[in-house]
Amino acid sequence: MADQAGAFDGRQERGAVEGGDAVQGADGVGVARPSSVSAVISAVSRSRAVRDCAVTPDDYAALLAAREAGALSTRVRSLISALGLTSAAQVEELLDAMADWRHGCDPWLSVWGVKFGLDGGLEAGATEEPYACDHTFAGTLTWEPDALVEAVEAVVRRGWRVGTHAYGDRAVRVLLDVYERVLERHPGLPAGTLVMEHGGLAGPEQRARAVALGIPVTLQQPLLHDTAEVELGFWGPERVARLFPARGWLDQGALVAAGSDFPVGRFGAMRSVWGMTTRQTVIGVQGPEHAISYDEAVALHTTQAARLLGEEHLRGSLTPGRLADLTIWDRDPVHCPADALRDLDPTHTLIGGRPVTAAPAGTR
Repeated sequence: MADQAGAFDGRQERGAVEGGDAVQGADGVGVARPSSVSAVISAVSRSRAVRDCAVTPDDYAALLAAREAGALSTRVRSLISALGLTSAAQVEELLDAMADWRHGCDPWLSVWGVKFGLDGGLEAGATEEPYACDHTFAGTLTWEPDALVEAVEAVVRRGWRVGTHAYGDRAVRVLLDVYERVLERHPGLPAGTLVMEHGGLAGPEQRARAVALGIPVTLQQPLLHDTAEVELGFWGPERVARLFPARGWLDQGALVAAGSDFPVGRFGAMRSVWGMTTRQTVIGVQGPEHAISYDEAVALHTTQAARLLGEEHLRGSLTPGRLADLTIWDRDPVHCPADALRDLDPTHTLIGGRPVTAAPAGTR
């Protein structure tokens, strides 16, 4: 999820709004290999910062090389992928490989923490009730809860943060059980150490529990938009309409940040804002009661994203003392018709007050 920065501070000069977007790997489907890192950098080049949620050690080495070569035009906060691991011992090996990155202070590139996956994605999210297409199947949990507790503890003991993919409502419930046990054993963990990625089918009771535990959540509306038809076949209309309930999360007081789940969901901050305000998908509007306002949606990609990253003192709003990271648009997004907002891309991006990219001719 990306430059999610934090609470939108309001509009700046006409045509200049701070915004970003999050990049996430395809949880349970695949992650970018080193050969595709350049493609990812290109895709996010008009964002100010990204929180990339499925980075292998080799991917991160490629990002370090890109940074060294001056080819990185976006601030990157990486979650090193533990997807596919099944034991605390394997996670300890991964953490050993990450040791040299622990104290990096490069404002452009750093490791945010470790990414776990607790259930499948579109085709195998762990649900409380069976799938609509197969009444004998309710998705797949990829970790035994006790083993995941040990693995998460291994990460936090070394001072890293944790983001865990939990898509179906059963996975959300199990993840909250795991996080609660970790918090009981480590009561001094800094706020925001444990994050829920997606929380797709989180109901009111689960949302309230996450808020009580201090667990932030990341939402990816472009994922719902692009995959709603596929999900309809797996889960049926009622559950698809309940996915990514932004209105409920905000009303219940959660720290929420938003992104794309790129490359599964299409990349673009305003496309995500448009989706969160309209709940529009490829099969029409789904769950309109979960829509939020424009200002709220922008906040999830700016000030709230910065809070999630622990960088609200540096980024997220255009105020004295913060980094001059901003995007510039050729029209005011606040007054764009819905369809125009969906396809709106920035014309320029400035990082630290210096232009790093301009939109290619004909794309504005």
